[in-house]
Amino acid sequence: MSTTPAPGKKKNDGPGVSRRALLGSLPAVSFVPYLFSSEQPQSAPGPNERITFGAIGTSRYRPGIWDQSEAFDGRGTFIARDAANFAEPVAAADCHRPHAEYFANYFPGRVKTYTDYRELLADETIDAVTIGTPDHWHVKIAVDALRAGKHVYVEKPLSLTMAETRLIVEEAKKSDRIVQVGSQQRTENDTFRKAAAMCRSGRLGKIRSVVCSCPGNESIGHRGVYEDRTPFATAPVPEGLDWNFWLGQAPYVDYVPERCFYNFRWWFDYSGGEVTNWGGHNVDFAVWALDRCGDAPVKISGTGKFPNIPGWYDVAEEFSVDLDYADGLRLTLKSGENEVIITGTEGRIRVNRGRLTGKPVEILTEQDERELAEVMDTLMKGKAPGNHRRNFFESIADGALPVSDVFSTASGINICHMANICLRVGKALVWDQDAYTFTDEDAAAMVNRPQREGFEVV
Repeated sequence: MSTTPAPGKKKNDGPGVSRRALLGSLPAVSFVPYLFSSEQPQSAPGPNERITFGAIGTSRYRPGIWDQSEAFDGRGTFIARDAANFAEPVAAADCHRPHAEYFANYFPGRVKTYTDYRELLADETIDAVTIGTPDHWHVKIAVDALRAGKHVYVEKPLSLTMAETRLIVEEAKKSDRIVQVGSQQRTENDTFRKAAAMCRSGRLGKIRSVVCSCPGNESIGHRGVYEDRTPFATAPVPEGLDWNFWLGQAPYVDYVPERCFYNFRWWFDYSGGEVTNWGGHNVDFAVWALDRCGDAPVKISGTGKFPNIPGWYDVAEEFSVDLDYADGLRLTLKSGENEVIITGTEGRIRVNRGRLTGKPVEILTEQDERELAEVMDTLMKGKAPGNHRRNFFESIADGALPVSDVFSTASGINICHMANICLRVGKALVWDQDAYTFTDEDAAAMVNRPQREGFEVV
């Protein structure tokens, strides 16, 4: 299956929406990229004629995450609060009802709250949704939202499985709605845009290899609270949490606090560890910078270290996977420093959210910088950089694909899934892109997963 975009622009026929009305309502904002901190978006302006949206998945992280001493906004709440700078929040849904109410409290009297997101989607006055749920709900909710006629902003990683990736791409092709994936390194980081421009403009020559290096799992072996590595105990379900609904398509298990909220990332039932967490960012950037968004590796090999403790986190703690394309390009996804290293026949660069280094950067002239700035503008598709949610709502207004459209992000997350499948089956693999499967039976069985009855992603 090809993951290239469908040709042409998507039209916008949402209720009461015009480009002039939307752009006229966009405030000037100063945005700080969200990394390891609890910084919050500015407070939203009052109601007007802007697009309406509902926030699905409005988490709040407990003290101790990222060394924070107090509870703070989770990613779902963060993106929704920031979206409120560009559209009107009118509803919130979270299967932990107190989290929906927590978000609504930022906008007194303006936001209806739900436990079941389907009730939110049934509201025909809502134009768009933000999806900040755990990963195993991303595609299910995004597909339901598209079928309900909503524009969709869905957090990364886009999908839980490669089958889900294909489903959301096909559903987006059939829809006239905008889908933006939360791969904000494309819009919010000058270092990544400039690095991409250097690749696209040929300043590195023919690209030979790219290394996507990700930090080790934050909750496995790197925090004192996890040092004993004993199986986690069950606990009473918190008041207001529909635990069965939270589990969704995943197998039913008794409630364990370490399975949900922030730490769902370290369980294969709900996510993929740092392979899909930071890998979802860095691999997405790599395939975008190298213009390989419609392509896929054909050979995958690597090794990983797993906890192997029953009743404990089960994703890889350390990993190194080589993914080779048919033309010889090698992409390596590994644990280590948080950076991307791109090597071409004309030099090597290193990039992360804080820096861009390498000889090809050092020798840039003023004319080179001007030329790169033009390429960077092209990569932004005519829109200003700086805020990923702004890019989403501007795209709703003009009908053009956003910078992180679902079609161009599909290949990157599938590479992450390929890496995890290779680690889990413990052998080298061959991928057939036309057949959309592995030649190995064990690996092919992991392209999709069994889903609990009543929660199927279809």
